[in-house]
Formats: sequence, structure tokens, C-alpha cells
Amino acid sequence: MKSISSVLVVCFYWLMIASSCTPTTVNNPLANSGPFTVTVNNGYGSATYTKGDTVHIWSRECSISETFTRWTGDTTSFAGKNEWHTWFIMPAQNVIVTAGFEAVNYSMKYEKIMGKNLNKNVYYNLSPSNKGVVYLFHGAGGSASYWVDNYEPIALIKDLLANGFGVIATEAEEVTLQSGGSTPRWNTTTLDSNTNMDFANLIAITDTFCNRGLTKHSIPQYSIGQSNGGSASIAVSSYFGFKAGVAYCAAGGAAGTSLSTTKTPILFCLEQLDNNSLMGQAGDANAITNSALLKNKGICSAYFTNIPSPLYPERFARNNVISVALSKQIFTEIKNNQLLDAKNHFSGYYTRLSDAMKATPQNFPITSGLTLSQQNVVYEQLNCVTTAHQFFSDHNINTIKFLNNPCSVQ
Repeated sequence: MKSISSVLVVCFYWLMIASSCTPTTVNNPLANSGPFTVTVNNGYGSATYTKGDTVHIWSRECSISETFTRWTGDTTSFAGKNEWHTWFIMPAQNVIVTAGFEAVNYSMKYEKIMGKNLNKNVYYNLSPSNKGVVYLFHGAGGSASYWVDNYEPIALIKDLLANGFGVIATEAEEVTLQSGGSTPRWNTTTLDSNTNMDFANLIAITDTFCNRGLTKHSIPQYSIGQSNGGSASIAVSSYFGFKAGVAYCAAGGAAGTSLSTTKTPILFCLEQLDNNSLMGQAGDANAITNSALLKNKGICSAYFTNIPSPLYPERFARNNVISVALSKQIFTEIKNNQLLDAKNHFSGYYTRLSDAMKATPQNFPITSGLTLSQQNVVYEQLNCVTTAHQFFSDHNINTIKFLNNPCSVQ
């Protein structure tokens, strides 16, 4: 009979052989890190990424008669942000998405319409079949034409029209009077339609359209504004009891007592690196706080923050005064002059480009040769990618979602 020790030796021997032939599993955190590919159809951002990378994608440019609708495909990583420009954290898989579009009949009529005491510049697109009417408020130093002269605001108007809303854009009383120094603005603190001419003008203009049969007082009303116009949006929507108000690049502090008394749902749309002296990143923090305070009082509110994004070669062709080919040339010129980092982020603000062009115009033959309107397009789009203090269309769909159902937006 074999001894117990002999049996143990044999068992140990075969155990060693067996274990030497068994594959060993190593916990390698890089095993599923990639690379993985993102494929963007009808848009831009196709590239190779590693799991955990921040990925930006954009739909192709739209003609004046169409607008972006949604992304389809592998969109589970989008976290609900289904906008023409969206970003997500790269998952451990390839991603294929396609941008969708729809036709829109964009047009804005212009005329001077009598306000309380003075003729006002007014741009509008109205129908008695509109599901709602949205009043648009320009920023300090702006005018009613801001909404029809710049691509980003036009993109919002197209989306509003495509979603069944009518729009009215007029100007602050100080703009008509050309008073208030170099930056005439809306009166956002006098919450009285008898003494606040801006409020009185809105009543008079609306009455005119109702008397013409272009709209009805019974149609729900909303407001959207930029900067000082954002404060006006809060004040007006609160005072008149609108269905919702939206403030871009505004915290609400300049809206007088509106935020402390309002029962109107308010959406804040913010720029992460806001560079306005009266708003800035401190204003972003105040807006977030104000949104939370409203929710604590049972009033629907939310906020979105636009984050800096890479500059892609076709970016400037969003406005059709610049072709895709010309946009690529401008991009190359900016990159060749070391104004972009390794990931094509433009550091600083658009003035870095304008200052470089003044200092060394010979280095910017393409950009320096643009018409004034084309250069303004370049500056507008640089303001968007750097999240400067400017209206942006990166949250149009969520903005309209808020108008449709304020409590559904978180």
C-alpha cells in the first residue's frame, strides 16, 4: 500500500502540470480601452478614440430652408443631449450615428409698428394656428435685427418655426430713443406696464397683431432673451404670466424682484467660460443657484451649460456666406498660426485672432481678405466654440422641449 505521503506527492505533481496549462486571467484595465471608431454620417467628428475620451460631433451645415432634427444610431451615450452639436464619453465600442434634417419655411417679415408712444422696429412670423408665440429679446447695445442678422439666432428661429411657434422680435425703448449711453438696454426692474415702456410696447405690438388676425391673446406666450435680454425674458415672462421664460447668458439678478415672485418656469442656458464683465462665470454660478431656488419653491426650472468644443474645418460654413471650401482654408490658416491646440481647441476668445491679424496680416491672407460680414461669421463661430458671452444654438432642442413641457426638462 502506498503511503499517504506518496499519494500527496503525486497529486501535487499533477496539480502543478494542470495549473501550468490553464490560461491565467489578468485584470488589465486597458484591455477594453480601444481604439474605437466614431462614424458620423451627414456630419463631422468621425475619428478614432479611446474609451473615456470626450467626443464632440456636429451635424453638417443646414441650408436656410432646413434644420437639424435628431441623431439616430448608437446614441445611448448621449445622455439625452440630442442636439446638432453634442458630446459624449466614448464607450468601449464603435459608434455610428446619422444626423437627420427636416424642411422649414423660414421667413421673417419686417415693419415699424407703433408701440406705446413710438414706432418700433419689429420682425415677426405669425399665424393664428401657432401653438405659441415666442418674444425674442436682444442683449444690451443690440437691436431687433440681431435675431435676423446672425446665424446662431436664426438657427433658433428656424427651430421654433419648425415646431409650430410664432415669433416676435422688437427692440428696447432705449434703442429707439438712442439713449442709455453706448449700451441701451431693456428696463428689467420696473415691473409695471404703465411706467415701463418696454412692457407697454409689448402690449401695444401684440394688440396690433391680434387686431390684424395674425395671432390671438388666447395663444400661449413665451420669451427667450440673450444677456440683458435674458433678464428681460425673466422679467417679462414673470410679470405677464407666460408659460415659460428662457434666459441665455443671464443669471436673473438684473430682473429686479421677478425671480423672488415669479410663478413662471425659467430655463437658464449658460456659457461655461462666459467673459462678460457683468455676467462671467460667477454669473453662471448664480444662475445655477437661482434655478435650484425656483425648483425648491415648486417652480419648474433647469439649466444647461455649453462647454468649449474643438474647432472643426467646416465650422464657418454654418452660415452660407462662407463655403465649405473657404471654411477649410480659414481653419488651416488659424491652425498654421498656432492658434489651436493639439485637439483643435481655440484658447482664449475671438480677439486672439483679430489681434493676430492686426499684428501680422501677412500671415492671414485668407481671413484678412474676407468681407466684413464673413469676418463677423468667423468671430461669431469662434465665440461659440470658446463659450464666450454670446447666443448659441447648441441647446435649441432642449430649449424648445422646455417650452413645450417645462417640468420634463431636468
